[in-house]
Amino acid sequence: MKTKANISPRWSLLTKAFVGAILLLLIVGLLSRFHGVIPILITALILAFLEVPLVRLLHQSTRLSWGLAANICFLLVLIIILGLSTWAGIAVVSQLQSLFQVLQTMLMGLPEQLADISTETFMIGPWHIDLSQLDLPALAENLLASVQPIFGQVSALIASLASVAIESLASVFFTFAVAYFIIIDYPHIHSAVRDIQIPQYQDDLHRLRGALATIWNAFLRGQLLVVTTSGFLTWILMSALGLRFSLGLGVLGGIAKFVPILGPFTAGLVAALVALFQPANWYGLTPFVHGLLVVVCVVVLDQLIDYLIVPRIMGASLNLHPVLILFGLLIGASVAGVLGLLLSSPLMASMILLGRYTFRKMFDLSPWDPPIDVLGEPRTPPARIVHLLDRLRRHKRQDDGG
Repeated sequence: MKTKANISPRWSLLTKAFVGAILLLLIVGLLSRFHGVIPILITALILAFLEVPLVRLLHQSTRLSWGLAANICFLLVLIIILGLSTWAGIAVVSQLQSLFQVLQTMLMGLPEQLADISTETFMIGPWHIDLSQLDLPALAENLLASVQPIFGQVSALIASLASVAIESLASVFFTFAVAYFIIIDYPHIHSAVRDIQIPQYQDDLHRLRGALATIWNAFLRGQLLVVTTSGFLTWILMSALGLRFSLGLGVLGGIAKFVPILGPFTAGLVAALVALFQPANWYGLTPFVHGLLVVVCVVVLDQLIDYLIVPRIMGASLNLHPVLILFGLLIGASVAGVLGLLLSSPLMASMILLGRYTFRKMFDLSPWDPPIDVLGEPRTPPARIVHLLDRLRRHKRQDDGG
């Protein structure tokens, strides 16, 4: 039997609004005061999020305790990261630094190069292209004035990576420490989040958590696989085309997949500049034709990755319109710099999901009829690509049968 002393009085609507405003101001104040720690915490959360499936797999397959499995996986991941950093880090940084230094030199000679090209004419099938009618040197000088400072800053940034890594050793240690404790206590954290109860909103919370988990799963785990695959294939392609700095271009091509639309375009432009100013190539092509071949191959590779690999890895969870992607890139870059740029797509998808829910609830509409947690169907390859692949499969079966 309940007594009066055990009954907690309900807060009035005014009290709830006042407490909510105070909490909101407190959160905003803490974020503004400790904004430098936020990237470290986000990086630690991402690292823990990526490693939890490995710990769960080892825990379930070997019957080890969660703590022991977490320690084993964390130690292995740490060894792999340190090993890769020691083995490939110096070579990658060296190639990227040389690449951007050469690009700066190339850009300085771009007006003269285009002045020579503008005196030539090209025949492509029935079309006759006379570049002398275009003022290419003036265009190159304007482009040079715009992009040269950017390449200078990037080159200086890459050159200082080693010293920055040493200076940021404390931040790296703090990031790994936070990730470690998150992984160790993940079952308790997951249970605490799952057990959050809001009367009459349990089903809504469950569905929203599931939709948000799908978005971030697809990005953090799927995007990592897409970036690795893209970087490896770009490295193979650049090596096959006989370009210098193929390893650096491969790393740049992989990182570019983090930034939709703009990233692949920028990586392709850098590869084309390397080919255009490279003194010789394996195929004996002129620099212009070699650069054109590189552009075509980069575009084809990027399209094949987008249509054949990305849908199978990412699914439909990040099927955003290009306008929304660009809008998210601008917002993310302006608010959180590089980290906001990289996380702009899942953040935009999450905001759209929560925005749909809020809009329907404000107008007394059901958020689940039609469901808001369905973000669209996955993209399918164009009919021509599908037809071409089917023909190749049929020819292979015929050759095997013959």
